[in-house]
Amino acid sequence: MSDAERDAAILRLVKTRAEAKKRKNLLETELRAAGASLYSIGTELREIGFSTSVQASPGAILQRVAAAPDICELARVRGMLEELKELNENLKQLAISAATEGID
Repeated sequence: MSDAERDAAILRLVKTRAEAKKRKNLLETELRAAGASLYSIGTELREIGFSTSVQASPGAILQRVAAAPDICELARVRGMLEELKELNENLKQLAISAATEGID
């Protein structure tokens, strides 16, 4: 491999790794937002039948469920988690490649 080819390969590695890290951060932010919303709804669901609070009434909870962001759909959460798992595995491999190339 020539020096130019090696430099191009290193550049691709650096770019790929930076893009993967950005995507990972975005997924983690979206999952935290979904988690906060689902936690709030879950807390209220646990109070159904035990609380006289208007906030724990089925009607109030239904409103919060309807207002929850689309990222709270469990199928979407599952997809994001699967993508994050794959990204983490790819980032491990990219870190090994970077270490091998002497980047890190």
